Amino acid sequence: MNFFAVAALALAPLAFAQDPLFRQKGDGAPRTGEAAKDIARASEWPVIPADKAATVKTDIERLRKAGTPEMAEQAEAALVGAGAMVAPGLIAAMGKERNVEARLRIEAVLDRVTSAEHTRLLAPSFADKSRDVRTWALARCAAFPDSELAKAAQDALGKARAALAKDEKLEGGAVELYAAALCATAAGSHEGLDVLGRSAVSDWGKKGVEIRAALAAVRDGESTKFALELLAKGERKQQVAALNLLAGCGTKDALAAVKSQLDSTDNSIRVAAINAMRGIVDGDLPIANLPVFEAIELAKKWKERG
Repeated sequence: MNFFAVAALALAPLAFAQDPLFRQKGDGAPRTGEAAKDIARASEWPVIPADKAATVKTDIERLRKAGTPEMAEQAEAALVGAGAMVAPGLIAAMGKERNVEARLRIEAVLDRVTSAEHTRLLAPSFADKSRDVRTWALARCAAFPDSELAKAAQDALGKARAALAKDEKLEGGAVELYAAALCATAAGSHEGLDVLGRSAVSDWGKKGVEIRAALAAVRDGESTKFALELLAKGERKQQVAALNLLAGCGTKDALAAVKSQLDSTDNSIRVAAINAMRGIVDGDLPIANLPVFEAIELAKKWKERG
């Protein structure tokens, strides 16, 4: 992408914004701030009409035990068509399911029948006896920031930490911990920043979009301090991760530290610093795959602007 070309600016969407992962499963992009306050949160699941109860139960079993792709597709289509009323039954089925492929089919349908309005209904699943259910519900709600979920998400985070502390090799434990940290952060809590910080260092390529979305709920002094401490550690991967975090959670108190990284000869650090400036100053999403020459020129512009 030629950032300075008028045509490119007009026609080519910038990274993250064009990344399909940034548009969350369900009803679109994640909501934060004032937009999240406008969502009507449901207080109960839609009731399944008596004359459809048997059909829904059968379709859930067909989805779980599908022997062919066609059977799975038919069951999925029927359940998605029924809408949110099938969610409780699917969640219960997920908790009992031991077949990985069947569980993934259930999750795929749940992702399509739940959305931002259902976060309060999903919150009780944070404490479900099934780790699969807990992890899915936490990750799902993280996609639709809801400050009312902060306590439930923090409780889930604490339990996930304790479980891993007891058994570091606990199957699914690290995944649950990450989902809980993501959900807690999206709800406005700072308690999971350490977990997201480690993920930013090790796995930003896969998790960066959802981490950035969650961080929008904690753009404040405490989050900025956390990221600046990571930046000060000086190792390349940590510096890049810290700058990526600051793009999502940094305040203007971080500008001096970020600007000092614009002169880096390491293009990964330079690009991360540019994106941090974009996020802090203008609230803009990052630019991906920025060539060295363009990064150098853009870094100069940000130094002049700041």
